[in-house]
Amino acid sequence: MRVRIASVASVCVFLAGFTFNPGFAAHAQNQSQQTGPSKYLYITNDIVKPGQAGAFYKIEADEVQALRAANAPSHYLGTVPISGSNDVVFFHGFDSFAELQKNHDATMAMTSLIDKLHADTAAEAPLVSDHYTSIYEYHSDLSLHVDRKVEDARFLDITVFHVNPGHHHDFEALVKVFAKAQESNPNAGWAVFEKMYGHDSDDTYLFITLLKSLSDVDQEVLDDAKLPDAMGKDQLQLNSALASQVVKSSESDLYAVNPTISYAPDSWLTDSPDFWGKK
Repeated sequence: MRVRIASVASVCVFLAGFTFNPGFAAHAQNQSQQTGPSKYLYITNDIVKPGQAGAFYKIEADEVQALRAANAPSHYLGTVPISGSNDVVFFHGFDSFAELQKNHDATMAMTSLIDKLHADTAAEAPLVSDHYTSIYEYHSDLSLHVDRKVEDARFLDITVFHVNPGHHHDFEALVKVFAKAQESNPNAGWAVFEKMYGHDSDDTYLFITLLKSLSDVDQEVLDDAKLPDAMGKDQLQLNSALASQVVKSSESDLYAVNPTISYAPDSWLTDSPDFWGKK
């Protein structure tokens, strides 16, 4: 079984692109009441070949139904790209590696389900050009206003920063300065995760913002114009100059939450059947 979760995502005057609506409650396990990110994210990326998305989504939707019928643990969120590459990303939140192993072992013991998942994986192989996984650790000290529930999100803004060697502390200091300037902005909010395992695990930070609608992006554009007043023009210029030394590269992308390829907890289906109950 592939436990789902995952990745990717411009420095717009360094971190100006993060003034979206609050929060990322990533833990999709049985906590409809949880309002903060999980300690860890397990992320899976499937790069779907051109013209194969429909077939890929169909197999994924069938897999979700099999998991639900078996009452398997390890729920996950499936997202599809609006921008960037044809990278379908799955997110699974967990709070300890012991928990991750326990749920994995419980799923592997469901032999009929495992046979089904293996068959689905084989059927998907011709449809994808690449597949990779990674694990990220949550940074509460770099995050802001993480009080929205993931089940309320319909879109995700995901940004990846690659930091130059030896500049991790500088990067984190810059993020904290920006977060402090945005504390009083009710629209601002993001959750920060640092990559623990996977390619580029020595220099990668992931910023995730939950969006209830794409109109939140319009609000972000308006808030960007207020950034010089919120931070101060001199401080903003100083941060921008430092960021050019600290940040090796970055990319931001938008993703849409796809309920048919998400293995959501039953409580989500009960609370929002019009969205999470879609088949």
